[in-house]
Order: sequence, then structure tokens, then C-alpha cells
Amino acid sequence: MLTVTRMSDEIDEQLLALFAEAHETLPSAEFMQSFLARLERARRLQNMRRIVLAVVLAILAAWILPSVLATTAAVMLAIGEQSQSYSALIISPAGWGVSMLIGFLVLLRTGALRRR
Repeated sequence: MLTVTRMSDEIDEQLLALFAEAHETLPSAEFMQSFLARLERARRLQNMRRIVLAVVLAILAAWILPSVLATTAAVMLAIGEQSQSYSALIISPAGWGVSMLIGFLVLLRTGALRRR
């Protein structure tokens, strides 16, 4: 997780010494104000882009969702019709054990059980 710590507004003595050694002047107050204003505008613009993207994605999801749900229901109905002959096997303890083994192998294959 990324943590952000804000810089203090106090002038650092070591930084002043480094600027003095380099014979460079510190940025003026109006430069700092304009820089901070540009930075704030960039943040606002980035936030607006995120909001617009979220709204567009929500609209697309609402538009596409009915067809996805209808297709999913049709596929599930077809699977249900095809698997009626196997229903006794699926609900048996052996069927449960095989399904748990398949689920475990899927978790291993996707890396969901790895330590981070």
C-alpha cells in the first residue's frame, strides 16, 4: 500500500546550505504559488476524469447488462437441461469431493493461494 507524506512548509537548513553551495537561488514565492496552483488544477482535472470515466462505465454497464443477463440465463438453462442425467452424481459425496478438488486446482492454477 502506497502512503503519502506531505512535506512541511518549514525551510530546511541543509537544503539552504545545498542551494548556497550550488550558487542557486531558492524559488520565489510567486513561482511556488503558481506551481501549487498548477498542481491543484492537475489534481482536479484527474479527479474529474475519474468521475467521468466512472459515469461512462456505469452507463455502459446499465446498457449492456440486460443482454448479458439474458445470455447467461439461456446458457444456464441449456446447461441445466444437459446435466439432468448427472444430477444424482453431482449431489453425491463423490461428486462433492470431485468438485472440491477441481476448485482447489483452479485456486492453485490462478495463484490465489500464494502468500504475498
